[in-house]
Amino acid sequence: MKLMMALHDATKWLQSTLPTFARPSPSSSISADHSRSHSTLSIASTTTSESKSLLSASNILSIAPTVARHSLRTCIHFTIPSFLQPSAPSTPILPANQTSSSRASRAHMLSSTAYLDGLRGTAAFLVFIYHFVYGYFPTLEAGFMYRPTDINPLQLPIIRLYMCGASMVSIFFVISGYVLSYKSITLIRRREYSSLLSTLSSSTFRRAIRLFLPTLVSIISIATLIQCGAFTWAWKHARHKKEILGWREQDPPILTGFSRQMQDAFWAWARMSNPFIWKEYFITYDPHLWTIPVEFRCSMVVFLSLLGLSKVKPWVRLTTLSIIAFTCLFHLGRWDVCLFLSGSMLAELTIIRSENKLKVNNYILFPILLVGLYIASQPAHEPGKTPGYRTITYYTPKTVSEKARFWPAIAAIIIVFALSSSTPKTLQRPFTTRFAQYLGKISYALYLVHGPVCRSLGYWSVIKIWGYTGRTTTAGYVSGVLGGGILVFATVFWVSDIFWRIVDVGCVKLARWVENVCLVKTDGPSEKTVN
Repeated sequence: MKLMMALHDATKWLQSTLPTFARPSPSSSISADHSRSHSTLSIASTTTSESKSLLSASNILSIAPTVARHSLRTCIHFTIPSFLQPSAPSTPILPANQTSSSRASRAHMLSSTAYLDGLRGTAAFLVFIYHFVYGYFPTLEAGFMYRPTDINPLQLPIIRLYMCGASMVSIFFVISGYVLSYKSITLIRRREYSSLLSTLSSSTFRRAIRLFLPTLVSIISIATLIQCGAFTWAWKHARHKKEILGWREQDPPILTGFSRQMQDAFWAWARMSNPFIWKEYFITYDPHLWTIPVEFRCSMVVFLSLLGLSKVKPWVRLTTLSIIAFTCLFHLGRWDVCLFLSGSMLAELTIIRSENKLKVNNYILFPILLVGLYIASQPAHEPGKTPGYRTITYYTPKTVSEKARFWPAIAAIIIVFALSSSTPKTLQRPFTTRFAQYLGKISYALYLVHGPVCRSLGYWSVIKIWGYTGRTTTAGYVSGVLGGGILVFATVFWVSDIFWRIVDVGCVKLARWVENVCLVKTDGPSEKTVN
């Protein structure tokens, strides 16, 4: 009896959720009403008739195609990029006497640190452009007037930021230190140490899942594509036939057998995720992932530093972090740690200005931002011989071990300082636009996806188009790169959007679920997880 009633309730729920065209016809509704009128004669006869109706093969077969069509429509709808999907109307939550403009402004209200999301997304987008372009135009690695022939306007400072991957990575690290510290420093300054402990505990617990699980999905996906032959053509033509003359990243290992490829991919990911090896590890499946273990290790340094300095005076905390950051950059070769700790200090300075309602003149910040962008434009190829960068290269401290990282690190700190000190409607405004905010949402997915696409579809499409346009003339060469670039950019944004919604967001939810499962239950009021 209970089973029949449960089936009846499930059928009613399914019919209510199906699209209009999938629901029963009016005639069937009339017949159903007629049968219900007769069912009032006897409860037993009603149960018997409903049981036969629900369990009949014809009824099940009539519902199955509708469910299949509905599931197919859902899958197709999900594959459409989010920016092409119509937004669902939101439930009004404001009083009716408010104007539509005020409701719209409230709906699009951004957080005080939203510009950092836009900046991170913009940096990820520029890294993507860099990794696509340098395979076909290696001369753009050099700065303007490095040689008499280097007079391309695209090589000018600030314009050439799309070729400055080291500076963009440095910006990633400063933003990470800033964002990871902001909530904790706010609680420290309020002396809410219990909430601070919950925040640091939650962030530390979830950080590994948040960073390493999406990379595992990415690497396993790349290994699957390898077995499907996605990299074989590029391996034969781009490298062995040397049809790509510019810089080519290392090809992923192509092994015999699906199981062997999966095992190799997993252990490569495991070696990369080892938190006790403090050196850059370039995994062959995707060399760009070397930044992910750096993010994890430096995150732990930030959490430990905030915990240890949580009860000291603000000037002691800032001074200590400054000394550690200075030492890491100038003497220990840990430019990455310096950038994370610099982000923490910039976060506290922002909070101090907010508490004291201090404002920095934007006319002063704009030249500072330009200086940061100019330094960030330092060319990767022999900056000491490039006009405009000879002086700063000469003054690079001799104690710095990775000299190529020194000025990009300084530039990243200057840029984030200028933006964090400005007002939302001035220097921050380009990074709070819809496009910049969208880039911020998919930034991690974009970073994970773009490399494999550039090395597989990118090489294939450009070389194929060269077969029609030719590559001996400038017009033919550029046309091939431009045509392949359009295909690569469309594919990267499409796959990144799906990866963001399925993997990235899913890993965030999974990390929170695992944390809630593992949390110790207390007798008192439950503590909420703080972002």
